Amino acid sequence: MSLADYRPISVTPILSRLLEKLVVRNWLLPAIPNDMISDQFGFRPTGSTTCALAFILHHVTVMLEDCEYVRCLLIDFSKAFDVVDHAVLLSKLSQLDLPHCIFNWLISFLTERNQAVKCGDILSFPMQINSGIIQGSGVGPTLYIIMESDLRTLSRRNYLCKYADDTNLIVPGNSDIGLHDEFSHICNWAKANKMIINLGKTKEIVFRRPNVRSFHMPLPISDIEQVDVVNLLGILLPCNFCFDAQVRNVLKLCSQRVYLLKLLRDQGLSREQLHVVFLALIVSRLRYALPAWSGFLKAEQIGQINAFLKRLYRYGFCSELMRLETLIVNQINDSFIKCVIRHIVCILCYHLQQVVPEY
Repeated sequence: MSLADYRPISVTPILSRLLEKLVVRNWLLPAIPNDMISDQFGFRPTGSTTCALAFILHHVTVMLEDCEYVRCLLIDFSKAFDVVDHAVLLSKLSQLDLPHCIFNWLISFLTERNQAVKCGDILSFPMQINSGIIQGSGVGPTLYIIMESDLRTLSRRNYLCKYADDTNLIVPGNSDIGLHDEFSHICNWAKANKMIINLGKTKEIVFRRPNVRSFHMPLPISDIEQVDVVNLLGILLPCNFCFDAQVRNVLKLCSQRVYLLKLLRDQGLSREQLHVVFLALIVSRLRYALPAWSGFLKAEQIGQINAFLKRLYRYGFCSELMRLETLIVNQINDSFIKCVIRHIVCILCYHLQQVVPEY
């Protein structure tokens, strides 16, 4: 551990967060054009890690129909929330169609903040903060996606997928602008916006078709490691779409949680009560981002997970036998229904804003 590893505790009071969320919902988000944040899946009502993963896997598989490989660069911004420059951020906020009172309130929210360091009973003198946004606030995450909203690819054949401060660049092998030029463009953007790219944590994965006979690995970018498997938003993505590592990791995590079920069973919990805990500990982990990666599973991998679920049912940890195929269908249906409901709510909110008179 070094001093650089410590982060400030940035949490605004509850009443302040309520007001901030009202500002975000009623003024800040409606003022952002959809095309500016169409590639951002974090801190949005219709965004999620499942959507981000599905976006990446969809575009990668479509690109592989016409080219030999697809390069994906997982870019890591060092302390992204802490190094946001206030002057740069306010310049971007001034370009949005915000009421003057809201814009002035945001200026007041960001400026004249102090922080102190406490070690034991010793408290340092407060120092003024001239950069960074409050991640533990209602408005801070939205301010960050505005900060990164003007980051675009040079070519329309290439894509950016953002989830909060996780930025992923997707470039097919037959693109008119290669990965090196796109990454240079992102580095120039980071320099202009006073952001820092951590090359040590930035990784590249080269996706290719499964069981390909001959393959020529493209030359890597200097100081960036090429890997065969990446951990993206909690899912282990392999370069050849063989999700053995992901299945092993999920079963390992679930097996560790079975020990808690055993302790609860020994304490006298009934099978119906254990089933509630089983849903919270085991099924919730199996369902995470399932619609994004379940379509790549082989029959053998599905059988491994079903055998695990069958074993838990036989041991009495759940009141009904579950199968992975059922979880996949239910998860896809739930995601579809949520998307439809959110779309309807957005339309209703838009029309209500149009008909409500201003006083």
